[in-house]
Amino acid sequence: MAKPKCGYCGQKAAKRYCPSLDKLLCPVCCGTNRLKNISCKDDCRYLDHEEYQQKVRKQKEFNAILAEIPHSEHNDVFKNEKVASIAYQFESFFADCYIKGDFNLTDQKVKTALTKVYFLKFKNEHIKADDFMTVLLQLYEQISNKGDSQDLIGKVILRIIISIKKMTGGQFGAYGYLNYLKNNIHPSSLNGTNGPVIEFKDGRMTDYDKLRKD
Repeated sequence: MAKPKCGYCGQKAAKRYCPSLDKLLCPVCCGTNRLKNISCKDDCRYLDHEEYQQKVRKQKEFNAILAEIPHSEHNDVFKNEKVASIAYQFESFFADCYIKGDFNLTDQKVKTALTKVYFLKFKNEHIKADDFMTVLLQLYEQISNKGDSQDLIGKVILRIIISIKKMTGGQFGAYGYLNYLKNNIHPSSLNGTNGPVIEFKDGRMTDYDKLRKD
């Protein structure tokens, strides 16, 4: 018995049922046209994979953008005084929220909010804001209204995201980056050392320079 032809192209063998078109489609037509030329239903079994692939592609593109931001010891964009000033406004805000217990912050929550702000402001994506992101957007607007270039603010956001990725998880736990801000950025921090302090998830502390040498 001959296999039915695709209800979209009419040529290849149909293997997938499309509930939106009420037709059998070939995998090629399904993959090429879903969410573009076909108004897919939310519960379509083939949509989950496509959404996953879209997320993967988006993350790869974002990683490529992050890779373009100078962040090595020798060419760190944070060495620019204007960049450092903008970064301080963001990071002192994060530290203050963390110390006060506002928004139940974790490193991941800060990273996610910053990423969403970046895609909203620099990629024109529609993003639904929660309470923390709403306040973060207000801070963004305050910094922007001071006359700093949008490009520079965008670089600061990306550079902070890089910092979070380096300082969270593993031996640093879920609050490694926030603990770093608490111990080094917040006005109340008095670490009594010659350099930045790193706090491990078990509460131990060490000089950042020593950790890097080890």
